[in-house]
Amino acid sequence: MQQKWILSIGPAVLVVGMAVGAVPGMTSDIGKTETAAPPVFAKAVSILERAEVTYERSELQQAIDTFDQLAKQDARNARYFYYLGRAYFPLINIYDYQGDTKAAEKFGEAGMNYVRTAIELDETGNPDAYRLLGDYYGRLSGYQGVFGRMRYGGRSMKHHKKAQEMDPQNVLTMIGVGTDKLYAPSAFGGDASEAVALFSKAVEMAPSSAVAHVWLARGYVKLKKNDLAKEQFEKALAVQPQSAFARNEYERARRDMAAN
Repeated sequence: MQQKWILSIGPAVLVVGMAVGAVPGMTSDIGKTETAAPPVFAKAVSILERAEVTYERSELQQAIDTFDQLAKQDARNARYFYYLGRAYFPLINIYDYQGDTKAAEKFGEAGMNYVRTAIELDETGNPDAYRLLGDYYGRLSGYQGVFGRMRYGGRSMKHHKKAQEMDPQNVLTMIGVGTDKLYAPSAFGGDASEAVALFSKAVEMAPSSAVAHVWLARGYVKLKKNDLAKEQFEKALAVQPQSAFARNEYERARRDMAAN
């Protein structure tokens, strides 16, 4: 039976490529399905949205434990698996920033499997599940060998394209497509200038999004426009000082810019 997914407008969590953060006005949160969710579900979503920004491990684990229990109680409910996928995604960055790439990949693959299950249970109801699956492939491509990167990169593009077809104006997907263009080889559609154009549009549509500013900054780093990159990183931290993603990516970018 197809589930009905409702996209709501309000404070939101954005999980894109290597990014995690909040985007007011653009949310992938699911409001209702055919059966009402228990009260613990809404509480877990709220905890997750906060933890996706701060990378607070105890809160992430609390959300994971709740969604996991709900999925065991109702194994046909796609949204529980979708939220498990969202809850696992920040673990990639957390472990990667600590230098533990094996753990980052392990948790990334586990989270990706949850998103695949969500899509298998509901193929047409939630565009953001395809966006998130594309983000997983894109984020995990860096841990693959040459041919693995090509394979994962292609799948990232495929799922972002599907999400875009289902919801063309979604800022989350726009950034996902931009990350594909930023990191793909030119022979496979990569173009840093086109990526920057997409990130700029995302910033215009969601100016309070730290993540959109971070990705625009990363695009400028790729183009060796360091002054513009620094400006966008500072804006990201100004709109969302608690963003662990913005803070860590700025630190990484400083090293990249120093080498430019």
